[in-house]
Order: sequence, then C-alpha cells, then structure tokens
Amino acid sequence: MPSLRDVAEKAGVSTATVSRAFTTPSLINAQTMERIRQAALSLDYQPSRLRTTKSAPKPAAVRSEALNAVGFQFFGSDPCDALASNSFYAPILQGAQEQASSLGMHLLLHSTYREAFAQAVPRMVRDRVISGLLLIGSIDATIISAFAEYVPHVVVVDNRDDSGRFDSVLSDGMEGAYAAMRCLFELGHRERIAFLLPEGGGPTMQDRLRGYLCALFEKGVVPDPRLVLNTSHDDDRCIAQIAALLQAPYRPTALLCANDYHAHIVLRVCRDLSLKVPGDLSLIGFDDIEYSSHCDPPLTTVRVNKEEMGRVAMRHLYSLIHPREGDGPHTTERHELPVTLIVRDSCGPL
Repeated sequence: MPSLRDVAEKAGVSTATVSRAFTTPSLINAQTMERIRQAALSLDYQPSRLRTTKSAPKPAAVRSEALNAVGFQFFGSDPCDALASNSFYAPILQGAQEQASSLGMHLLLHSTYREAFAQAVPRMVRDRVISGLLLIGSIDATIISAFAEYVPHVVVVDNRDDSGRFDSVLSDGMEGAYAAMRCLFELGHRERIAFLLPEGGGPTMQDRLRGYLCALFEKGVVPDPRLVLNTSHDDDRCIAQIAALLQAPYRPTALLCANDYHAHIVLRVCRDLSLKVPGDLSLIGFDDIEYSSHCDPPLTTVRVNKEEMGRVAMRHLYSLIHPREGDGPHTTERHELPVTLIVRDSCGPL
C-alpha cells in the first residue's frame, strides 16, 4: 500500500506538505494541491484516516480535496419524481458520472423533493466531504445560497442564477421554441398556436415561453393569453385543462409544449376526444425524451443533449475546483447548449 512518503516523493514536496493537503487543504496553494492530488491518484493512495475501519472517521474533519469528490443534488418536482425514472434528468446524471470518472473524481448523489427542502442540506454537504456541487433542477436563489454556505464551488444545471453569483449550464430554450414556431409557421399555422407551460416553471421554461412569444411578435401576431396554458402539477387537473382548451371555440390548430411529458398528455387527451394528430392538431414537444420517437404518432420535438449537459457541467465544476496555472480571477459564466428541432409525424399543414 503506498505511503504518505511515496506521495510526497512523486509530487516533489515534503511529507508535511502532503499531510497538510489532506487535513487543512486551505493552507496549500492550488498548483501544489493539484500535484499532490495527481500523485495520490496515480498511486491509488488514501489517507489512513479515510480508509474503511471499524470506527468511522468524523465527517467534519474530512476535507473535500482529500476525497476529490463532488456532489450531484437533484430536486424533484414532486414526491413521486424519482431521479432514476426521470427521463430528462437521469441522462444528465449519466453524462456527469461518465465525465467525473474520466476526470478521476468521485460523484456523490442526493435527491429530494424541492418543496420539502426548507434549508436542510444533505449530509454530504453539511459534513463538507465534497469540494464542488452540481445543483440540478428548478430551484430558487434561497436554496442555492443555502448550499453555497458549505460548498466552495457550485454549478447550477438546467437552471439559471439571475443573481450572477453562480455558474450555470442549461439548454438554449428560447432558440428551441423559436425554431419550433418557425416550423409551424411554414406549415401554415399562425394566430391559433397555443403554448403549454407547466405551473411554476423555472427559468428554462420561461426561456421557452419567450421563444414562443418572440416568434409570434416577429410574425406580427398579438399573443392570445387564452392560448398560453399554465398546467397543474396534478395530472387529472392538467388533463381537464387541456381538454377544455381543445374544446374551446378558439381551439388551437397547433400546440407547442414546454416539455415532452405534457406533449404525451396532450396525445392522450386527443385520443379521448377523437382528435387526430396532426390532422386536427399539430403538436410539438421539447426535450426529446426516449419515448417520444416511439409514441403514436412519433413526436416532433426539440432535442436537448441531456448527457452532454451533464458532461459540460462536470467539466466546468472540475475547472473551478482545479484552476490551471495562470488562470485569472473567475468570472461567472452561463453555458447555453444548442438544441435541435427533430421533425417527426405529429405536425402537418393547416
């Protein structure tokens, strides 16, 4: 088993410096810390107090740089929103895991229901065993700040921090919705294009709404507020809202959904009402979840590269934790990944 001395020799530092790196890393400059980290990784070295023993170490004494670990904190939209079955966020986790592994980082996972959070941070954060954190999902600035009190580096994923304090990685929702609207315009749809927005939708959903509105304004169409539907989190109420819209005198000829999940609910409602898609209603979703290419009809949607979002977020977090020599002071960055309109069979001419 490699020793502290082996790490010190490989890193070209004293054993005392290596010891401080694993106990009080804040006293070690970034370049030296990186050399020690790389030496420890290449030797597969772990400090003896971090190895598995009968008496567990005190978490408060374990420092993130020693473990070289980061966190993945997922906030579900409701108590039943499990990460493993979430068709949008599970691929983000997969991308982040793959990237973390290639960078030699440990990725610790915690998930919760965002309405039940109430300032209680998970143990991996509270015990300071991670050096950085990916915050996944639509959460407000108060929750982000609560985590930032414990973790030095935070990247917000599929969300935007409008305070300018934290870096973010998200898809280009505005351009995606704009491209979807252009597709509908080319098919002859114009005044009666509806937009379906999940109730309480966060910044990414608002970006998609802005894309919808901008496309209408560019065409000289005044948006009809009756055609912008804020759907309930409750599926039964959501179905009733969609059914009412599709039976109204101003029934839309086309509908753009802010996500594929609700587009699939629209397909279900159309079947119940004997409405044909795309004969009676052209339909476009957003996200391109796995099922969207297999439904009937296959759904036209805006593809978000979810795995790449996880990879980009992980690479960016790594660069915050391990800045390169010569890097200047960090300035907050927003990474918007491009999206692609995938045309299938759910849209037709008016």
